[in-house]
Amino acid sequence: MTLDRTELAEALAEATGWSVTADARRVTFTDDDPPQVVIWTVTDAEIGELRYNQNLMAKSAGTRQTADIAVLGMPVLEALGPFEGSRGYMHGTELIIRE
Repeated sequence: MTLDRTELAEALAEATGWSVTADARRVTFTDDDPPQVVIWTVTDAEIGELRYNQNLMAKSAGTRQTADIAVLGMPVLEALGPFEGSRGYMHGTELIIRE
C-alpha cells in the first residue's frame, strides 16, 4: 500500500506546529523560531509499523483505534519537543533526533 506523503505532511504539520514537507524517502520538519530543521528518513513500511504500534497502544489503553495517519502526530511531537539544535536527523521507526 502506497502512503500519500502529502496527507502525511499535512497531518504532521497540524499535529506539531512545524512546517512539514515529504517526498518518497524523507519527511522534513522546519521551524522558524528558533531556526531548526529535522530530516526524518522513513519508508512507507516503517510508517505503517509506527501506525500499527500506536493502534496497539490505543487498544491496550481502552481508547479508540484509528487507521488515520494523524496517530503519528503525538510520537513525532514528543520527539520534536525537546530538540534544541539547529539541525537534526531521525531514521526509520526510531523517533529520536540526532544532531
